[in-house]
Amino acid sequence: MTTNDGIPLSTFSKVVVLVVCTLWGLGLIRVVCPDDGISYVVTGLLVCFVIISLPTAAWNAQLLCTFLGLGTFALGYSYNSWVSVLEGLSRAAIFPAFLATIVLLRATAEQRQEIKLARQLFTSLDKTRRSGGLVVGGFLLGSILQVGVFAIIAPIVGRNTPDDDRRNVFTATMRGMAVVPFWSPFVLSMAVASQYLPGVPLWQVMSLGMGMAVICMLFAIACFDQGRGMRGLWNSLMTLVPITPPIAIAAVLVVLTTLATGYSTLQALVIAMPVPCLLAVLTAKGGSVRTVAKMTGQRLTRIGSETAILTFSTILGAVFEASLPATGLLEAISSLNLAPTFIIFFLIMTMNLLGLLGIHAIVSGTVLFVLLTGIPTGLADLVLMQALLVGWGLCMVASIGSLSIVTGATMFELPMTRLITWQNIVYVFSSGALCAVILAIINPFLVS
Repeated sequence: MTTNDGIPLSTFSKVVVLVVCTLWGLGLIRVVCPDDGISYVVTGLLVCFVIISLPTAAWNAQLLCTFLGLGTFALGYSYNSWVSVLEGLSRAAIFPAFLATIVLLRATAEQRQEIKLARQLFTSLDKTRRSGGLVVGGFLLGSILQVGVFAIIAPIVGRNTPDDDRRNVFTATMRGMAVVPFWSPFVLSMAVASQYLPGVPLWQVMSLGMGMAVICMLFAIACFDQGRGMRGLWNSLMTLVPITPPIAIAAVLVVLTTLATGYSTLQALVIAMPVPCLLAVLTAKGGSVRTVAKMTGQRLTRIGSETAILTFSTILGAVFEASLPATGLLEAISSLNLAPTFIIFFLIMTMNLLGLLGIHAIVSGTVLFVLLTGIPTGLADLVLMQALLVGWGLCMVASIGSLSIVTGATMFELPMTRLITWQNIVYVFSSGALCAVILAIINPFLVS
């Protein structure tokens, strides 16, 4: 096996690829047949993969994992919640298979003529007129495919594009991706939120969330799109037309898999995509399965640090959730008698701040769900749920621990720290404040 440049992979890299492919295959089997024996093997391999990946990871990834590990140790030692470490590992076991599938998607996309045509149309645009279309495109495609959208957008840009241009494309797409959790029933945040607030009708969440998502996108285009104009927005969106049919097919496959099996979106992507990718390569003009296999194998060596971050974050979330009842936080917060408006702002801004600190949304989101559904808040359940979804969506734009940043680093071949920009940090907090004001205004009507 060689790199894209024809350089043979080192023995260590070959071992990494073998471990990832094994995790990938067992992850597929585990989704379909959740056997305890398979789960133990996958969990053990995941631990081995994280251990061998950390020494070669970037320093910032090592630092983040150290921070998350120390937090887990402190909670486990203080509240004797060590058993939850295994639960966290079990939850994280899907990530290697998911990241590997995303890598396969990108390698497949680069073989398709539709991608090449879309790339030509996109690169012919004035660079100052791209971001508006990327915001809307990121939202539309991300509503179904979530971070799988980067496997489509990244090949359009191409690996030979300057780093700054690739980063700008990613950050603009993220401004659209950020509002997907506001309404989409296919994202992890909605699945978690519905467990704690099962009485909120999905249609209400989707309606309110879609309205807020549109407002935030218009805000993003008005304030951050340098092209600023409907013509520029339209021309930018037209570059996505060639890839609409394959994207529609992929979206339908994921949705049908989710509906037919009850799997999460991550599981559905892992199950539904490999075979269509193979068919897409076989039917592509000049497509080469051998080339796709080589590209996929070479890129699998880069997902170690991302897998480690997601694993440590998920373990911390599981241990914190198990430790929470013994901390006394519920009683302490309840005694403060906080105003509903304050709680709305607190929820959104706290998730944004924790995101900047590298705390994965699943960690802060789970903690806040547990805390605030256990005390009286004066908030309508719909408003409470929407505030949490807003915070969850926005914080992933500025969090080095978010799956979107992790996947973007893999897809755009850029360091994760370069994908968090001051422009997007301003967007996160200003949009969060805008959403908080809207929710504070409508809450009294819903409560009454």
